[in-house]
Amino acid sequence: MTTFILLALMTLGILVLTALVIYLADRFNILERETQDLLRKLQDAQVRPTGPYAGLSGKALWDAVTGLETGTLDELTLDGVRKRYRLLLTDHIHWIFHEGVGDVAKGYDKVPSNSRTLRTPKAQVESWLPPEAVAEIYRCGQGYAVGDPEALAALRQRLDAVCVQLHTQCSLEPGQPASQLLMPPVPGAESAAAAGTAPLVNAPAQAAPSALNAPATQGTPALPPRA
Repeated sequence: MTTFILLALMTLGILVLTALVIYLADRFNILERETQDLLRKLQDAQVRPTGPYAGLSGKALWDAVTGLETGTLDELTLDGVRKRYRLLLTDHIHWIFHEGVGDVAKGYDKVPSNSRTLRTPKAQVESWLPPEAVAEIYRCGQGYAVGDPEALAALRQRLDAVCVQLHTQCSLEPGQPASQLLMPPVPGAESAAAAGTAPLVNAPAQAAPSALNAPATQGTPALPPRA
């Protein structure tokens, strides 16, 4: 009888220990999963894009908005970045064009860098554009500064073409032609060209953004290089 009771107690003890081990193992697995989830959330919070351009700048920003390399950005975030990028792109184009205009007055002839740090309403960000586009915009600015009425139509077409190409690459609607903002008609110049006099006109220098590389083309003056 005593032996039976001891065996029963031992069996009960083993069952209790087995249940306790199973419970503890299950709790350990739950705790491990919760810890991994917490670490994953902390890592996601550290790498989560910040700022109006999701923490991107320079060529990385250009590659993202053109779809060349979006990295970890989801489609919704990328769409928001692309919409805000329109203002940055416009500022950069204007800056490049006016560099060309201003360099004619200074006697310089040097295409600016295709990277430019620009100030936005929320932050400063580096903007990068293809060198070929920067050069073309710069040459258009130079040609406009010379003020040859006979060349204005061709210069406007060139400027609009390169700006439309940049917007298209970024999946953005081109909107208002850039030439309407940057190349307003010079009073009396185009009518004088039609009459055959074609006087030289000095284009007004304004402020704006830009950067590209290309050889001088028709309508661009031969200027000495920058000092």
